[in-house]
Amino acid sequence: MRWADMYIAGTGLHLPAREQALTAVAEGRYDADECEVNGYSSIAVSDGMAAADMAVRAARDAMERSGHTPEDIAMSVHSCLHHQGMEHWTPATYIQGQALGTGGRAPAFQINHASVGGLAGLTLALSHLYADPTARAALVTTADGFTEPAYDRYRSEKWFVFADGGAAVVASRAHGFARVLATALDSDPSLEELYRGSDGLSDRPHARLPIDLRARKRDYVARVGIEDIALRENAGLRNVLKAALDDAGVTLDQVSRIVLPNVGRALLQWQYLDVLGVDIERTTQEWGSTVGHIGGGDQFGGLHHLVETGSLRSGERVLLVGSGIGFSWACAVLEIV
Repeated sequence: MRWADMYIAGTGLHLPAREQALTAVAEGRYDADECEVNGYSSIAVSDGMAAADMAVRAARDAMERSGHTPEDIAMSVHSCLHHQGMEHWTPATYIQGQALGTGGRAPAFQINHASVGGLAGLTLALSHLYADPTARAALVTTADGFTEPAYDRYRSEKWFVFADGGAAVVASRAHGFARVLATALDSDPSLEELYRGSDGLSDRPHARLPIDLRARKRDYVARVGIEDIALRENAGLRNVLKAALDDAGVTLDQVSRIVLPNVGRALLQWQYLDVLGVDIERTTQEWGSTVGHIGGGDQFGGLHHLVETGSLRSGERVLLVGSGIGFSWACAVLEIV
């Protein structure tokens, strides 16, 4: 999708204190070989703050930087995968109320699109701004806390470590530090079973804890074969990359910085760098290796990091890339103004 006069006006990020990866290794919570392969130096680990409150902090930060008032926000979208603070509850409206106050009367929606949730929410927000000529801005937040007993942080997955954090952006049709040139989404539901496994569904929540994603994937890979899975995953990534770059009217060589998911170093190499044909130095991996995978917020967090460290210059293009279980892929092409 090609966008005209759409901007990112502000970013926000809340990360709890970092735990050193080698501490987890020394305490027997993280396999030493996996630590070496994944390359994380530290992981953001919540001190008890609910995920929704991490989103509130990120949202307030993004709003303060955006130059928009709460009354300007025509739509709020919150993306999450796991527990947000309590059951039978509406985190999106809580975040809206806490971040925007009494001025936040726009529709608020919650989506669950796993690790592409942030970019999917951004695309929905841009679509709303495009459809309503009176709308000025939209707030997009993500947050998750991958805590016990649902997750064994260092063992539920093999190729990355789950981290806790909240991230946000304010999309605007009025102004911003980055122009949104294009976004793209793709989905291949034939890969949904990769993260479902063979145990079957249950009518009760939390029937099997902690969540063992390794076992689910092992079952599927044994039946289907890793080569077929890799071909379909690579195709999805290439599809969104081509669509976004073509609509933006730029080539990958014209992109200065690339924000990829905060996955482990080995997975980053074969699932992203090798497919895209780019060097790791153009990515935010160095920052991501100090944070861990915060779900759908990796891309907003990486963009926030680039802005805060003064790493972007006017005229440069930035590519945000994500993939998530289901299976879905997303890209956004930005141009710094």
